[in-house]
Amino acid sequence: MGARLTSRFALTLAGSALIGGAALASRQAADIGAAQTAFGQSLTLRADRVVLDSSHPAMAWLGQRAPVPYTAQAALRLTLELRTTAAEPALVKALGDVRIFGGNLAEHPFPISIDLQGVPDGDYQYIADVRDGAVVLTHLQVRVKLVAFLDERHADVERRLSRIRGHDSAKATIRYPFDLARVINAGKRVFGSATNNPEFGLTQTGEPHHYDFAAGLKRTADVLAALEKGRDLVWRAGGETVRHYYMPEAGEILPYHVFVPSKWDGKAALPLVFILHGNSRDQDFYFDRDGRIIPKTAEQHGFMVVAPLGYSPNGGYNYVPYGRETSAPRGMAGASSLPQTFGPGARGFGGVNGSVTPALVRSEWSELDTMHVLDLVRQEYPIDPGRTFLFGYSAGGQGAHYLGPKFSQDWAAIGIGGSNAQPGSTYPFDKLAATPMMIFVGSEDAPNVLPSRNMTQALLQHGVPAVLKEYPGATHDSAPSAAIADLFAFFRSHPRR
Repeated sequence: MGARLTSRFALTLAGSALIGGAALASRQAADIGAAQTAFGQSLTLRADRVVLDSSHPAMAWLGQRAPVPYTAQAALRLTLELRTTAAEPALVKALGDVRIFGGNLAEHPFPISIDLQGVPDGDYQYIADVRDGAVVLTHLQVRVKLVAFLDERHADVERRLSRIRGHDSAKATIRYPFDLARVINAGKRVFGSATNNPEFGLTQTGEPHHYDFAAGLKRTADVLAALEKGRDLVWRAGGETVRHYYMPEAGEILPYHVFVPSKWDGKAALPLVFILHGNSRDQDFYFDRDGRIIPKTAEQHGFMVVAPLGYSPNGGYNYVPYGRETSAPRGMAGASSLPQTFGPGARGFGGVNGSVTPALVRSEWSELDTMHVLDLVRQEYPIDPGRTFLFGYSAGGQGAHYLGPKFSQDWAAIGIGGSNAQPGSTYPFDKLAATPMMIFVGSEDAPNVLPSRNMTQALLQHGVPAVLKEYPGATHDSAPSAAIADLFAFFRSHPRR
């Protein structure tokens, strides 16, 4: 009897040991899984450049956002590939299978050499999988743009430009592709940023614009070759061109879009419509949209049209809703006065899309860029000060409500559409007493109908000559096309007396 009890007791102990061992193994597996997840989430792939010369070796580094500790269960390896940017990325080139040795990847990222020779120019992405044995810890992606012999071309261009005096505008256009690459690689603009906050603007269908380096470099070659022969293709150019200038505050070369009517004789004073684009758009948008209705209408009326970038597609022209102003400074001063957070948990550099430029600074630079462009155009072309008009739509309408009164001496009349700006308690009506304004909105643009009515009523009550036009059936997207003919007619009938 005692033997049977002892045997049963032994079996019970053995069973308990098995159960306890399984639980321990399960906990250990869970701990390993949690550690792998935390470590994988901490990993990041950093490229030396995202716009790069494919004829030279490139570098990337496997690093950590924070020093999460981890002990690999097997060989830690990184597989790197170059793939297309399509929805289903196709393999372009295998870039290596690298053993990653232990260490603090937060302080000392692991270097990876990359050979891109032979890959055609274009937009691609690095795809990296980091594995611990058979377990994939993370899947990393970095957008890159390849431009063969970019560095050699840049050196050649600078050598040739050093022999030419003056022609700053043409030189800015010549240098723009190289400067844009520098700015992107420095982190001031983010290549491949999301469509809800693009760096290079969206088309009317919502597709992101990506700068065409091949076309830009061809323009560089053409303008430089002509300049060496004594011909400046940029200064006082007719027709439609994208121009460039160096903005000292931002330390970069910026684009702006210019249309000159074909009937201009090179001497007569030109009427000017100065356009502020809306959020997520760029300097090209109002020249391309709705079957190019704006340059076509401008050609009919003999008007010059200019659109600045405003530093960024979402720069906002430094507008703040009237009546909501705070005592906090804006721009660089405002960004510098905010608490500066560093270390784990801090987001990027406080900038847009993870760039190094804070939103407050971009907003201030948006205003500065806009007014720099107006000054440059007036210095170059014989602009008629009595027929210089401001037009802003959507977020550009907010910008026009800010830059319109602030620089009221510059505008003979102002057109604003699709804006939800409200008059507020601080709206400077007194500065617009002699400036006619046309406010317009589509009847189906619900968020902006009532604000447009309120703003027009307030303008009239304060003695500002204003008119409101509502377009039946027009939406926020279609209202500009419906209004353009009326807008140009309004401008033609309201020169400064």
